[in-house]
Amino acid sequence: MASSDILSQTFSSITSIKLDEISSQRATFEAAKSDLLTVVNHEVDPRKKVQQLLEGIEHLDSMSNVKDSPIFCLKNIKQFIEQAHSDPSVSTKLQKDWQAQLGKALDIQSLKFEYASLYGRLVNEWLSVSEDNDASDGGSDFEPVGRKEMHEQRAKWEEYVFKTCETDETAIHLYLDKLFKTNKAVRFAFDTLWVSTVHFEKEMASAVHFDDTSLKWVIEGLLRSDLVTDEKRKVLKDFLNNKVVLGEVADVLNMRMSSLDKWHWDPAGSQVEIRRQLNGRYRFYHDEDLLQAILLRYIGVKWSVHFKSVLTAFQSSEGVWKSSSRSVPSADQKRRDYFLGPKGMYSASAEGVEGIRRRHFEGEIFLEQLAEEIDERRGGYGDDSVDERDTRKSSQQITQTLLHTLASEIIMKTRLGEEMTVVRTDFEWFGPSLPHSTMFSVLKYFRVCDRWLNFFHRVLEAPMKFIADGNEAPVMIRKRGTPISGPMSDMLGETVLFCLDFAFNQLTDGARMYRLHNDICWKVMTEFSQLTGLNFNQSKTGSVKVTRRPGITSNTPSSLPKGDVRWGFLKLDGAIGRFLIDQENVDTHIEELRRQLEACKSVFDWIQAWNVYGARFFTNNFGKPANCFGLSHVDMMLETFSRIQSKLFASTGGSVTSTLKNMISERFEVDDIPEGYLYFPMSMGGLDLKSPFVNLYLIRDTIMKKPDAALDQFFLDEEKEYRVAKANFERGNSFLDSESFMTFEEFTRYREQTSKHLYTAYSKLIEEPVEDEVTVTTDVANENTRGRMNSYNRWIIQLYAPDMMSRFGGLNVVEKGLLPTGMVSMFRESRFKWQG
Repeated sequence: MASSDILSQTFSSITSIKLDEISSQRATFEAAKSDLLTVVNHEVDPRKKVQQLLEGIEHLDSMSNVKDSPIFCLKNIKQFIEQAHSDPSVSTKLQKDWQAQLGKALDIQSLKFEYASLYGRLVNEWLSVSEDNDASDGGSDFEPVGRKEMHEQRAKWEEYVFKTCETDETAIHLYLDKLFKTNKAVRFAFDTLWVSTVHFEKEMASAVHFDDTSLKWVIEGLLRSDLVTDEKRKVLKDFLNNKVVLGEVADVLNMRMSSLDKWHWDPAGSQVEIRRQLNGRYRFYHDEDLLQAILLRYIGVKWSVHFKSVLTAFQSSEGVWKSSSRSVPSADQKRRDYFLGPKGMYSASAEGVEGIRRRHFEGEIFLEQLAEEIDERRGGYGDDSVDERDTRKSSQQITQTLLHTLASEIIMKTRLGEEMTVVRTDFEWFGPSLPHSTMFSVLKYFRVCDRWLNFFHRVLEAPMKFIADGNEAPVMIRKRGTPISGPMSDMLGETVLFCLDFAFNQLTDGARMYRLHNDICWKVMTEFSQLTGLNFNQSKTGSVKVTRRPGITSNTPSSLPKGDVRWGFLKLDGAIGRFLIDQENVDTHIEELRRQLEACKSVFDWIQAWNVYGARFFTNNFGKPANCFGLSHVDMMLETFSRIQSKLFASTGGSVTSTLKNMISERFEVDDIPEGYLYFPMSMGGLDLKSPFVNLYLIRDTIMKKPDAALDQFFLDEEKEYRVAKANFERGNSFLDSESFMTFEEFTRYREQTSKHLYTAYSKLIEEPVEDEVTVTTDVANENTRGRMNSYNRWIIQLYAPDMMSRFGGLNVVEKGLLPTGMVSMFRESRFKWQG
């Protein structure tokens, strides 16, 4: 039996046992409660009523939690009612209040059981829908018939992948000669790269590759990626927990490594699955045999780390990579040292904005897709989720930082009186369209040996067939492009793009591709794309000129590509130099989200669709708040989220909350559902619905209100520094026949290289705001939420705590351990499938 089947059956069994126990406990409790209240109602003496309630509650097992409740203190009531036996000053009113409190405690327990039962019915609905889906699609995760867009994108993908595109190896090598043989420094650095590759290949030939340690990081990398199916993900987890199995797998894979020259694909072909992404694109996943997947990931990571190391060493070699900013000439530096002192605020040794740019480019942008360490953990391509165990930022997180850098550059440059032209482009279908001849031309130039080139050829020319086409689908051989976003594909693509990076650097006197473009840069990119058989994606290509100079228009040069500059839902407005949310694009996705929600057949799936699409996807594509975006950007996000809900849920109350309440009430006949039940974490018995508003309000009061304020302060500090420096110089030279102090224009000439004040302003702009924690009240703090919750959950809990504590006698909707919340959390995301 497959591991996934066993796990599913285990989950169903655990759920059934827990729900049966809930039902039994509820029936027992309600019967005992009814009997107790009957006895109490027949009693006349108020004091005896309280005593009977106390005794009855103490004998009910399910009421044991009330002893620790912050609302009800049974011990006190018991002592006070004993006092009432003798002390007439203990009034009847007090005794009736205690009776009401104890009656409420019983009602709270009834409510807890009602919501435990509701949770159980929600789980059963979800399991039933999941089983129906598995049965209806024959075990496949994807619809056999997709939308028109799916068929169009598949046709485009096939047009690339199964047709050879031959590029000119001689022309590519001549192009690279012009880059890598320009001077002695570059030639020496390249020779060092070549020697390092030869040594690496020798090490790979002699090493013992697979053992428990290497298998662990390979398997964990596969689990963090989205390349394996849910079923294979569970098998891989089983591997990790079984040393005997790991040993057997290591033996087999070491044998394959020793006979790598004979390695080949199964001619029957690996299956290709088509999965829809939230951005509307379809991606094509290879469902490889697990041992093949482990082997290819291991080799891909090893080569990726190698090229990351040697290409980084090449880039940092003396005299190789051109600086993006002009250095302070020697004569000018001597004057600055004379007037300002060698350690002054504007000396060459001061840290400037250029230092921030260099660290950002080298630390995050340069060869970003290549692995830095063999055991690193990071999100896969397009993965916008965050895992606390990740050791490196994902591509999505780096994109957010890049947006902050661009926005900060626009503010700084335009306030300093300069123009800034931004060009944004993307290669169309880069992975599927990259010609094999281009990749191997580059690898040959980098002196990769024939043995490895032949292996990479065999890996790329994989036989494939589509799952959706059935068992008799034809097997087709890949002739172009790389498989989707594995480390080997990243390595093959990044080595090609490294050549573009270097060409850009050399031919534009140090311009960084992510930061500054001009018509020369565009010509460099065009020439490279034509040489390597790549095309630009016109829908993602555009240019914008931003300026604050009076009388100067923001029209871009005719030599640059036309179109908007966009990232996610953001569009750069050249007239104001700000990124704005494209509301028309949002409207398109509102309709897509509506379609996805309407297709959900269970409440749990509906919540998951909202959490991933309605909250996380929109949030990430609106741009992560930073000081360079300012308060107006946060308010624009809040207004857009409000509009999304108003438009999406117009017929059901105008909010996700009202809609979900209506859905549960109609399906399960439960009324007056508290908001806290929807939003509380599953660990507390809630449904874990996500709010896109809370994280924005956590930082709304701490974000910089107006980004220009950072530059306003810079100009004040700069003028003051000039006056002080001038006064100090003139004071020290008052009796000497010396030249006049440097002009303000000369003083500010090398701001970006030397100004600590500009460094401070720029650093402030790229900063993300800190969270302003909600104040946790004493009653909530007594429930020990601070230690186990993040800022978002503390806000949610504090917001709904009064109502939830009043209803449930505490923050937990249901007692811990009574519901299968842990297993539901584990299964929810893996089971959810977008409608394709």
